[in-house]
Amino acid sequence: MKSLLLLITLLSHHCLAAMVTVDGVDFTSLSAARTAIKDGSRIYLQKGVYAVGAYIKASDIELIGEEGVVFDNAIADEKAALVFTGNNITVESIECRNIAVKDKNGACIRFEGQHLTVRNLYAHDSQVGILTSRNAGKVNIEYSKFERLGGKGKGMGYSHAVYAFADELRIYRSEILSMQGEGSGIKSRSKKTVILESRLATINGDDSRLIDTANFGELIVQKSILQQGDNSTNRQLIAYGLEKKVERLFDVNSIEIKNNIFILDRAKSSVIVSYRLADKIEITDNVYIGDFLYTADFLPNNTWYSSRNKAFIAELPYIPKLEDFDDIIFRATTYGTAEQP
Repeated sequence: MKSLLLLITLLSHHCLAAMVTVDGVDFTSLSAARTAIKDGSRIYLQKGVYAVGAYIKASDIELIGEEGVVFDNAIADEKAALVFTGNNITVESIECRNIAVKDKNGACIRFEGQHLTVRNLYAHDSQVGILTSRNAGKVNIEYSKFERLGGKGKGMGYSHAVYAFADELRIYRSEILSMQGEGSGIKSRSKKTVILESRLATINGDDSRLIDTANFGELIVQKSILQQGDNSTNRQLIAYGLEKKVERLFDVNSIEIKNNIFILDRAKSSVIVSYRLADKIEITDNVYIGDFLYTADFLPNNTWYSSRNKAFIAELPYIPKLEDFDDIIFRATTYGTAEQP
């Protein structure tokens, strides 16, 4: 019996006290490894729960987590679980939860350099997923999931799943779900914002908007599923340049929304996108399911089913996943009843 208790104790300790490897050298914690991290370092995190965050100044860094790496209530510099100030950073395979700070902008990743790549991140039940400073270069997010993030403080504004001010923000094969506290799924002040093959869904959250490109620029949304639930506080799924007193900063100011599925579950009518001062607008080959305003503006070159039933898809609480995309299109076009312009 004593041997069994000792084994359980050792296993529990192993799960909580993970090993960190920097350039082939092992350390017992990120704190202990910090002085070994230099430009070009490769950091490997063994699975386990990390209760302390990391502030990393070096550039050309790869931080790779083993499956099961979790940052829980881990804060560095009162900003985030992981704070990077160098350039050319890659982060792969980590989970963040319970990340919160006093200013309501506690992030899984706070990025203050240029050029960030994130893969297989799961950020949930925190204030922010990824937050960048100005001029973040290219920010590339792939195969990641953001869930139950957001919130606001009195006089402090809102927290969002992804908040980026970059030359290009690119989100690919990722999910942003159930935003809270009137935060937006994607808040971008970037020169170019690209969302490809991703799923953005309110579900039961009280989000603001799924996408908000506040400083105009180039917005591209393709082959994605966008669902708005009944608790969304704004009727627009997508906002483009709606903030007051915000001027256009970039040479290209255009909107391309193509080959997407919009599912409109808000009791009050939704708006697909509200925009101003866009030089070029292309909204084509999309499928709309549910009720929305300004149909005359958005129906040309798109298909509309006024309810889930008419699109031949299941009612709530069913929310299609990315792998359902082609099946939804097939069912709607084969068995559904589209509205006529």
